[in-house]
Amino acid sequence: MPFIPPILLQKLYVKGSLRLVEGGFAFDLRNTIAPATIIGIDALEVDGRAIDIVPEAITIQPEQGTPRNLKEISRQKPVYFSIYKVITVHVAGQSLSAGPHKLVVRVNVKEVGPIDIPISDTVAN
Repeated sequence: MPFIPPILLQKLYVKGSLRLVEGGFAFDLRNTIAPATIIGIDALEVDGRAIDIVPEAITIQPEQGTPRNLKEISRQKPVYFSIYKVITVHVAGQSLSAGPHKLVVRVNVKEVGPIDIPISDTVAN
């Protein structure tokens, strides 16, 4: 598997996009590395605490396309993540307080396997 330096992975996160949404939170990722094929999200950590992955509660929304929850995403039914495009990840059933947060999302990408994307941002009041 190719190694992707963490500094490049950190740049996938769209700074300032961590936000509260009805029933949970969301954030955006912009592909600045290479075309990718997302086949799942394997883990999510918020402020050092692992969050249970409930496939129905996590949705990936492509910039152009229909939102799909993790139950609908697999190697056979991937989400294509084109270069310079944005996807939004919605996490339902989890709340964040206003203030700074550190997240790590492990995205399973067909081309390279699991990658850990670090996110450090502040949720506004």
